[in-house]
Amino acid sequence: MRLNRFQYLNRGHNKVLVLIPGWGFDTRIFELLDLNFNYLLPQINDPKRFSADLMSALVENQIKKVSLFGWSMGGFLAINFLEEYGREFAEEIFLVSMRKSYPKKEIDSQIAFLIKDRRLYLSRFYRNCFIGQKRTFAWFKEHMFSSYIEMFDLEFLLNGLDYLVQQRLETAALKENPVRIIHGEKDRIAPYSEIVEMAKDISFPGIVTFKKSGHLPFLEPDFKERFYAGI
Repeated sequence: MRLNRFQYLNRGHNKVLVLIPGWGFDTRIFELLDLNFNYLLPQINDPKRFSADLMSALVENQIKKVSLFGWSMGGFLAINFLEEYGREFAEEIFLVSMRKSYPKKEIDSQIAFLIKDRRLYLSRFYRNCFIGQKRTFAWFKEHMFSSYIEMFDLEFLLNGLDYLVQQRLETAALKENPVRIIHGEKDRIAPYSEIVEMAKDISFPGIVTFKKSGHLPFLEPDFKERFYAGI
């Protein structure tokens, strides 16, 4: 059994934000993110145990309530926690760069490529994540690119894809909870058009859109300003 571990960072704020990374990333990707929260940072080893392990971390750190910042696959983990433990423990939920679902045929194709050449697959994947974000990709390439390609083994990556193919973002989760959606218009991993169509279907109040951003809008220079403005 591989537990998901959590690191609590007291940054001198009143509220706590759980920063949940996407597939093929860890919480280092949030290093430039400066929001007015203390942070709870997960080391995700088993997505299927995430909710239970997060609840254990809340008890251990005597945290009564958190907000959830779920990026990409992390968005599904945030929704899973909300479904299992309810609003009693979760305040706001920020869903960043999510898809409604990942079709099995698409995931199967990715698995075949990943098994054939893990390093080449990850190299292309990371480049696609940063479409429209040349400056932030340069930062990522300098600080994390090589490390990520070496550290994520095949078993870990396949486990994440197995989790992803089973997930689906239901409209009820958006209607019934304090959810905010944040997305980059140039996103190649989670196409912007998909989440826009879903939001239209339920008359969702609005998406915070970063027109020049790809899959990582939270690395944009104006992210903090727009995060608090809600526009």
